[in-house]
Amino acid sequence: MFELPKNIYLMAIVSSLCLATSSLMVLVSGLLGSSLAPSTSLATLPMASFIIATALSTVPAAMIMRKVGRKNGFLISIVVALCGALCALVATLQANFLLFIFATLCFGFNLAFTQQGRFIIIENAESQKQQADGLTLALLASLLGGFIGPQFGALGRDIIASPQGYAGSFLLLAILLVIAFAIMCVYQERGVAEAEKGAAERSLLSIIKQPSFILAAGTAATGYAVMSLVMTATPLSMVEMSGHSFNHATIVIQSHIVAMFLPSLLTGKLLKKGLRVSLIFAGLSCYLAVIAVAFSGHEVMHYWWALVLLGLGWNLLFMTATALLPETYQGNERFKAQAVNEFSVISAQAIAAFSAGWILFNYQWEGVLKTAFSISIFWLLGLIFLVYITRKKQPAAAIL
Repeated sequence: MFELPKNIYLMAIVSSLCLATSSLMVLVSGLLGSSLAPSTSLATLPMASFIIATALSTVPAAMIMRKVGRKNGFLISIVVALCGALCALVATLQANFLLFIFATLCFGFNLAFTQQGRFIIIENAESQKQQADGLTLALLASLLGGFIGPQFGALGRDIIASPQGYAGSFLLLAILLVIAFAIMCVYQERGVAEAEKGAAERSLLSIIKQPSFILAAGTAATGYAVMSLVMTATPLSMVEMSGHSFNHATIVIQSHIVAMFLPSLLTGKLLKKGLRVSLIFAGLSCYLAVIAVAFSGHEVMHYWWALVLLGLGWNLLFMTATALLPETYQGNERFKAQAVNEFSVISAQAIAAFSAGWILFNYQWEGVLKTAFSISIFWLLGLIFLVYITRKKQPAAAIL
């Protein structure tokens, strides 16, 4: 289907396997947290620790890769995640909450490196077409990783006897990470181009104040913030407030995940045509459609359509922002530019996820939707402003 360098395929596979850790955590962290924690109020602490560790590790991940290379940096992060899987295994056997928290910190550290995978894919592409195909492949691999984690969680739940179960799930995860490590060893580190060695490196401020950088980073952050806010609140709103079954909520979330990644086939083709801002407008339009549909009722189909549109909007925004970002920096500036971008994105995701429950229980489902609407409109106005000043300064700007 895709004619791509071997490194891109390897990176897509490794990222997919590592992302299984994230999807496994979504499934079991709350269940284990409520069983292992000394107080039920701390049940969500493992997931919170996982997200915080990811956010705090984004900058160190970029700096470590700059120092030791993409391959060695990724291998280090997989070893850390493997230690986390073994610690989680022991924690479930011994009902040790603090050890489980430590394991989630290890997983978060690895995810910060895994998030860099899409930039590694872009760096290994030899043309804009390969970049678009590589991004498509990466998101399709992410879809696979999203399904592997929960499956391993269910398969391994009872294969090792433990007080709360799931010890076997982390054993299977450890095996998966060993496979990821072995595949990453095959990856061939690319040498630094001579032009990159001799190029003058701009300051971080010079890079991030570019309208094109603000456009890329802001679009990715907005995409993740709205998606995390609505997605996190949806199961609670459906089950606790609207009285729908847990099975219905599961179907809605699964459909949302498919909608996040499956449209990558179409988005990739549109990116090859040079579309940038048009896709961002389309993504924000999907977000506004989410609000309209969700406001129209509280039946299962209202939630289903809203979450499918949410996934589609995220796909358009995230893929376009990822394709835009490399156009804002030189090769020798990529690590610090990517670090700032990733920190912005993960921070927006974390804030949205943490605030979703508070907004929902204090201002109901409508409060969540109004917040999502405000964020979307704010960035829509920002997008119009950025397009205006960019075209004014560079009428033939490629990003447009």
